[in-house]
Amino acid sequence: MKLVNKITAITVTLLIGFAINAQAQLLPETGSLGIRANLAGQPSIEVPYMFNETLSIAPYLGFTIFSDSDDNTNDGSKTFSVGVMPRYYMSEMDMIAIYATGNLGISSSSNNNPNSNSVTNFTLGVGYGAEFFISKNFSFSTDANLNLRAGDSQTRIGTAARVSASIYF
Repeated sequence: MKLVNKITAITVTLLIGFAINAQAQLLPETGSLGIRANLAGQPSIEVPYMFNETLSIAPYLGFTIFSDSDDNTNDGSKTFSVGVMPRYYMSEMDMIAIYATGNLGISSSSNNNPNSNSVTNFTLGVGYGAEFFISKNFSFSTDANLNLRAGDSQTRIGTAARVSASIYF
């Protein structure tokens, strides 16, 4: 009887240990691909790829098209942006992963006004944020960023905040 109790106790301990270890892994596996949409902030769609256990690389594509307005404030302007946003995951706790992020991109804006030229700008940024994993394949994240924009427009240093949702496959 004592041997059966010991085997049962060891088996239960191992099962609990494996269950805790399995739940501790929040981040998607290396090689996972996903789709991230920004709910607030930069209007773009990202395709995050888990490069390794702590690094995610997310190329992004964004565009905004304003229709002609009655007061001609937007005058049919169009903005197209492309770039990459890496994330370096620094720690995980419960269902939250803390990360540092960056932004390297280019954007081009134009409008229907024949008297104005198109404008091309480059963006370089750094940030810090957290990702809340509802499951291993679905998460919400938010981050705060410091960006430098330079190019045809006036050079600008500014802050930005983003809220996004991700799904990983």
